Amino acid sequence: MRQLSFEVCPEAAPLSSAEPVRSVPKGSMTEVIVSEGSALQPFQLLPVLALCSDQKRWLMWLSPSQNLNKQWLAKAGISDSPVLHLNTQVATQFDLCIKALRSGKSHLIVEWSGELAADTRQLLRRVAEENGSHLFIVRGE
Repeated sequence: MRQLSFEVCPEAAPLSSAEPVRSVPKGSMTEVIVSEGSALQPFQLLPVLALCSDQKRWLMWLSPSQNLNKQWLAKAGISDSPVLHLNTQVATQFDLCIKALRSGKSHLIVEWSGELAADTRQLLRRVAEENGSHLFIVRGE
């Protein structure tokens, strides 16, 4: 049996009749490390992002390789969701990721190429959380 915890946030439930406080929902960052030949493919995370979406955000897939396939989207049950795939390179992936997160208009899957330094990881997490975006970073070992 799973136990659910409920919290009451004073900012979210004001006791007065004053204008309610509106805040950006908290985002998150999840990092997935896959080994070579892994059965997990980054595009398989798109349905997870669709569940996170309130349909007001784009689902973005940033990758240096594969293009999106409409059949994948249909099989994942997200063919009606706004999905954008952008090809990235090591030199541009960080800047593109930060711009997308700061816009607050999308959730992202990033196939990260190269090293991911601790300070870069921390900055990506902070920007995702501040802007209510869910970020999945998928990288190889």
